[in-house]
Amino acid sequence: MSAAPRFLTVEALAVVAAGVSGFVDAHIWSPAYSYYSLLVLVVLDVVTNNLVEGKPLVPRNLALRLLAYTVLLAFAHGFAEHEKGLFFLSQLAMAPFVIVHLRKLIISFSKLGLVDPSVADLLQKRITRASEVAADAAAEAAPVPEPPAPAPIPEPALTVAP
Repeated sequence: MSAAPRFLTVEALAVVAAGVSGFVDAHIWSPAYSYYSLLVLVVLDVVTNNLVEGKPLVPRNLALRLLAYTVLLAFAHGFAEHEKGLFFLSQLAMAPFVIVHLRKLIISFSKLGLVDPSVADLLQKRITRASEVAADAAAEAAPVPEPPAPAPIPEPALTVAP
């Protein structure tokens, strides 16, 4: 008896994983581990929120959310890489996702008793304060003054010949 061929070997899985990771790094987010960390953060946030609220997990909704985040991050990464004036866009896109989901995850961990409530309050206040300070600084930024209107040009007096 001959052994049945194994199509999915460890080597084949490693090649596929490397290919996917290379694609993510080139087209979705660089470095790829930041993207994977965000996906794990979102999955943990959704799962713990469902545990706290007693709701069943809907894999379709989670998959759609991950797909939407992937599309948004891919656009931000593409524009930031290829348009010099939008170099900041990649970090601008990633930061809100991380801050919002990390804050919600800390709250959920506290409600589930996985994190001491005092530690959770401290972390939540620091994250909230940091985001509020950034928002206040942006709001207090001096408005750009409008350029002054050009001075009126006096019309030359035309002399009329008699």
